[in-house]
Amino acid sequence: SLEAILKKDVITVDKNSTISEIQDLFEKQRDLIVVSNETFYEGIINESLAYKINYDPTTTKVKTLMKVAPKLSGNENVEVVSKLMVESGFKTLPYVLQDGSLGGGVFADDVILQSRSVFRNLAVKDVMTPDPVTLEIDSTIGQLLSTMRNASVSRVIIIEGKKIVGIVTLHDIIQKVIKPKFRQKRDRPIGEIKEIAQGSIRSIMTEDVKTIDENANSFEAFELMRKFKFSSVVVTNKGYLSGIITKEDLLRYVASMNVNEPSIFLQLSRKGVIEELEYDPETIRSRMMSLTRKYLKVL
Repeated sequence: SLEAILKKDVITVDKNSTISEIQDLFEKQRDLIVVSNETFYEGIINESLAYKINYDPTTTKVKTLMKVAPKLSGNENVEVVSKLMVESGFKTLPYVLQDGSLGGGVFADDVILQSRSVFRNLAVKDVMTPDPVTLEIDSTIGQLLSTMRNASVSRVIIIEGKKIVGIVTLHDIIQKVIKPKFRQKRDRPIGEIKEIAQGSIRSIMTEDVKTIDENANSFEAFELMRKFKFSSVVVTNKGYLSGIITKEDLLRYVASMNVNEPSIFLQLSRKGVIEELEYDPETIRSRMMSLTRKYLKVL
């Protein structure tokens, strides 16, 4: 039940706060719950939303960049909560009372912990995402950003030949590329990263890659994530790269336990002004294959 995993002590931020005022809170809570008048739920903001390169963090308010996440009423079970987290992309969901005030929040870690009996009997290979996106060690940061955008992934494993030598996540890019470039003067360019696009990914990757064998149980992988405060663990088979397992993979599995009948609806759309070259048939095919790999187990 939701009551078993609900936490009333959650970090909230006011919708009229600036991004600069809340930036240190992301280290304490992945998704910050946005409120108004210190009480009423408004939305969610996280690092990926907050650090848009065209916004000045000293003047941009939270309400400009936040998104509205699904509200929990208290009647949901862990399967439903997992489904809402996967669909929304948020790992924290608000529990909202009938009057619109915030009653607490539910966190992904607690949902997975509540389902630990399932994962202790489930091998990593049965939950992981196979064939993760990789880049060679001599690639540039520009190539990394392009790869992450085109493959729609938030992490890339860095290899040297067949050896795993590092990993770069969206959090790494925000902390080591975007955040340092945010300037404090309104009349100067904000978040300019072109100047370092030719830099080596060695400068931003995490070298201490945590790995787990594909035959280990899935809960061991989650325990590694919690211990080292990671959102994913690289999966190996006899020492070679086999896949990657994330908290989202675990949530997706929990959500699938509540599915009665299969259904898939896929829509490709264009948003804004995009160069034709970015939507050639091969690019679309590549993105479709990436989506298929990501959701292979569900499909």
